[in-house]
Amino acid sequence: MDISTIMSNVIKMVMWPLFSGLVVIMFMYAGILYLTANGDPSRLTKAKSAVIWAVAGIAVGILAYSAQSLIGKILGV
Repeated sequence: MDISTIMSNVIKMVMWPLFSGLVVIMFMYAGILYLTANGDPSRLTKAKSAVIWAVAGIAVGILAYSAQSLIGKILGV
């Protein structure tokens, strides 16, 4: 096995499940913040911020995977 196959397997079998689990946990945390805000504007702002950061994290994760794949194809790996 070459290094690119090993890295690909690590990404598919370790990183994506870890990433997916963290995304679910972040959205659950944001949901709990919304539920416990009781209309308090500062706590609602904190909950909205948690949702925005979760979505940003998803975007960064997908872009990172895409960049890795694109660079691999460009280099012929």
